[in-house]
Amino acid sequence: MALVYAGPKPLISSHGVTFDLNKEDKYIYLSIVAELIQALDHKYEDGKRYTYLASNKPMDTEQILDLIRQRDPLLDQEIQDRQKIVEHEIEEELERAHCNKVLCSEEQEVLIKNIELLRNYRITRSINKTVYYSGITSLAHIIQRGHIDRIYAPMFPKFTHVFHSIQGALVKLHPPVDSAIDIYEEDGHLHIALDIIFKT
Repeated sequence: MALVYAGPKPLISSHGVTFDLNKEDKYIYLSIVAELIQALDHKYEDGKRYTYLASNKPMDTEQILDLIRQRDPLLDQEIQDRQKIVEHEIEEELERAHCNKVLCSEEQEVLIKNIELLRNYRITRSINKTVYYSGITSLAHIIQRGHIDRIYAPMFPKFTHVFHSIQGALVKLHPPVDSAIDIYEEDGHLHIALDIIFKT
């Protein structure tokens, strides 16, 4: 299995296909997730500050998969399960399109073709999303285990998205872990920090 970029969320109708540019493919965040795993997953000494220099180019997709698989042995099964769910959803959509009495035959045919046309696209997006959330869950466990209380990065939209996802995963842990996102300026550059609040 290889990770491949698909694109934004498709909106399929009998008139054509449009894309929701606000719902980007999780693939674009995978390299950041993998680099954060690489940066954070090690032993920590009390009071020591750790720095990790991220690469200027995205991490290789095989390396991303390996890093996340090492921390989630069930990843391949999770991908298969998600793929089955999406395929079932597509089959249901096709069935509804075939039975649709509101559309004329031409519109019905266009809708069916559009659903089929985007089958692999949607499956690819679901695989990327599954790998992404597996990596995010791994990061939440790494943070909890290492009692990491602050992660900061340059203020880029991709880091913001990933930090928000980590917040969501931390809240789902048992016991839940609170966190806050702080945006600040330092040396003329904007930075983003994820502050993790462990209950004492």
